[in-house]
Amino acid sequence: MRRSIGTSSRGNMRHGLISLLTVVVVISLATAAVLTVSTSRAMGALAQRQANMTQEGYDTERAAQTTLALVEDELQTARSQGQTSASALAKRLDQAMNGLLADACPSGITATYSVKDTTLQCEYLSPNGRMLQTVVAIGDGGTYDVVSWKLTAAPQEQDTGGTLWTGPTAKD
Repeated sequence: MRRSIGTSSRGNMRHGLISLLTVVVVISLATAAVLTVSTSRAMGALAQRQANMTQEGYDTERAAQTTLALVEDELQTARSQGQTSASALAKRLDQAMNGLLADACPSGITATYSVKDTTLQCEYLSPNGRMLQTVVAIGDGGTYDVVSWKLTAAPQEQDTGGTLWTGPTAKD
């Protein structure tokens, strides 16, 4: 009996197993490729979101530092005009703050302020919820001290009026 090379007495069984193994390997590699692509897209989106949040933090910092520089210029102008009382300087700042904040804030950053006694409080809010809160104490002679400088997430309003789930309804 003659046998041809590459065949066995059982037939072409080896080709079937190799084909099955090849199909399993190809499916596994395709699944791994799809998971890799989806993971990289998700990581890219997360990195972009983090970059936006970081940029907004820098924008609020820049607005606050520019405001502080403008406040210092305003205090120096007041000193040169003879105003040295802390309360008079605080009143002068209270009148000038709207213009100073408008000059200091880039587009997208909203700022509010309040002057209480000799303390200037400012809040800078970015579009996606980053908030920088600053507190500056005005002293006699046109000096100032930065009491607080805090970057946080803006508090979210909570809706307590709606009911999330009432459970199954009772059958009559």
